[in-house]
Amino acid sequence: MVEPLARRVLRVALLGALIVSLAACGARVPSPFAGPSLPAEFPSDFPIPPSSKLLSAAGPFPFVPAEVRGITAQWSSTQSRAELESFYAKSHAAWRVKGTPLTPPAAGPVSLGTIFLLSHEGDGVTATVSVGLSNMIDNGTLVQVTILPPRASPSPP
Repeated sequence: MVEPLARRVLRVALLGALIVSLAACGARVPSPFAGPSLPAEFPSDFPIPPSSKLLSAAGPFPFVPAEVRGITAQWSSTQSRAELESFYAKSHAAWRVKGTPLTPPAAGPVSLGTIFLLSHEGDGVTATVSVGLSNMIDNGTLVQVTILPPRASPSPP
């Protein structure tokens, strides 16, 4: 009886230490009482899906290498998948669509949606936008965005 209680206390203490460590590194821990918000580093000119509600946002985490310090956000939109695909197929301000969108096959009820690659003119920031992922949260159309910093240029020899 004492051993399981000690394990639970240890787990709670370790979780508390992890939260304090993440906060000290600048990582934001979501609050169950506040709605999600975009990180300050999220590009202000990025095309947010129309008629949408932000479900989650995370990053960039300082404890990963700089070249992979991405920001991920998810929205649920009341627009249809086709309407959102049309929205992201167009250029928005300095964000340009690169190549053709990719639509992987669905596996039963699970869909990865249509994936767009966008690049930001002038600074090399890239974003992947997935429209129409399987959405088990509500009846909306799920849009997931991952923004990555510019790739480092190889230094000349």
